[in-house]
Amino acid sequence: MSYPSPGPAGSPQPAAGSAYSPGGPYPQPNVLGSHPVPGQRRNQGILIGIVIAVVFAIAGLVIFGIVAKSTGAGGFTWGLIFAFVPVIPVIALYLWLDRYEPEPTKYVLFALCWGAFIATLVAIFINTEVSHWMEETGSGGNRSAVFVAPPVEEFAKGSVILLLALVRRKEFDGIIDGLVYAGMVGVGFAFTENILYYGRIFSQLSEEGGSDAGLRGVFVLFFFRGFLSPFAHPLFTSFTAIGIGIAVRHRSTWVRFLAPLVGYLAAVLAHALWNAFASWAQGAGFFMAYLFLMVPIFIGMVVFALVMRSREGKMIASRLYDYVRFGWLVAQDVPLIATLRGRKALRQNAKRYGAEAEAAAKAFQRNATDLAYLRDKIVRQVIGPDALDTEKRLLNELRARRPSVPFPPMPAFAQATPQFQGPPGPGGPPYPGAGGPPYPGPGAPPYPGPGAPGGPPPGGYPPAQAGYPSGQAGYPAGQPGYPPGPPGQQGPPGGYGPYPPSQ
Repeated sequence: MSYPSPGPAGSPQPAAGSAYSPGGPYPQPNVLGSHPVPGQRRNQGILIGIVIAVVFAIAGLVIFGIVAKSTGAGGFTWGLIFAFVPVIPVIALYLWLDRYEPEPTKYVLFALCWGAFIATLVAIFINTEVSHWMEETGSGGNRSAVFVAPPVEEFAKGSVILLLALVRRKEFDGIIDGLVYAGMVGVGFAFTENILYYGRIFSQLSEEGGSDAGLRGVFVLFFFRGFLSPFAHPLFTSFTAIGIGIAVRHRSTWVRFLAPLVGYLAAVLAHALWNAFASWAQGAGFFMAYLFLMVPIFIGMVVFALVMRSREGKMIASRLYDYVRFGWLVAQDVPLIATLRGRKALRQNAKRYGAEAEAAAKAFQRNATDLAYLRDKIVRQVIGPDALDTEKRLLNELRARRPSVPFPPMPAFAQATPQFQGPPGPGGPPYPGAGGPPYPGPGAPPYPGPGAPGGPPPGGYPPAQAGYPSGQAGYPAGQPGYPPGPPGQQGPPGGYGPYPPSQ
């Protein structure tokens, strides 16, 4: 073994006390530091995505193979066509519900595929085995449909909502998010299940009276499953989603444990009642149960979802006004973020100035909405201390993005915003300081008072930021980089502006 020759005489020597000096610590070249490799997280995300896609593809091939074997080629084809009809409208309605903070597309697709492939595969395996054990044949039997299928299927569907709430615990904001995922997993489950039911009825009736009789049977079944009750599976799973949504917004350990459990039991009960009426009630009895039980439950869930979305807007406004107090936002910004009419108006106005301006407006709204949800979690104390760093980052991004947003003329409802007389005095609740540190969280000392070092300026509310018109119509002055805008009828000076009608 050869060793490198020593350096020439008089070569530089390590400094005394350094890691390489005789008296210094011995270097550990094989010890890895904690510094992340650039792109490592992105590569891990891609790898996880590929693994999930492969698992879903295998599960999809298996479940579709089982269904095709049970229905035959013709039954599978017609079942696939009829099952797909209600999918797009139902998905569109759930996405319409989630307009303040739309869930990422990848998680929406994850929930949809889970319902279509994983949940149905688990359910069909367990339900079939139990029906054989109970000596029930055919489509599973009445007892199995009432006492076995509901708990199995609701667990298989609800588990993905719980999984997403745990994996995305910082972004899973509550009941609305849970309802959206419940809708996706329910739609996916109903899609695959309907293929099986439509395909079976087509095959059975086609053997007896030809393909025309099979199609008539599919039409009749589609009327009950695809037209009268396309929301059945999403509706049942919504109870589990509500329980999980309540749990993520509470600190109590008992609430976090009991709320999802109670929601799951309610989902099982509603599902079992529906299967019982479908299995045992005949003719008029089924329609009576449908009209006086299932329809009121469905209407009640729709009203509840709309009320939750309205409360979501009020929560966003309330939390954003906290940031208005110390100048992170202008009060007139809040209606453009916390109301659906204002959000639409800001985007429509920005669209007049090009795609870049529209993208800036969307980013501004998304950033402010994330900030409002984050602050709500900080106030509720249901998020860790690292939320303060996230809050500071979002505040800085919000302040940096605002000059790039072309705001519309000030709307009439925005003129009636709360008038803050000044920041809270000593002993009051702490709020973010203008240009200063973010909200420190419960237990921390309050921010300095008016005029104090590091505190807000004396005299209360800081001067308004540039971006809104001062009594003139049209595009607000003071924002370079945008043209005057296309000609068109503008609102009265300082008035309503080109806003769409109320929704």
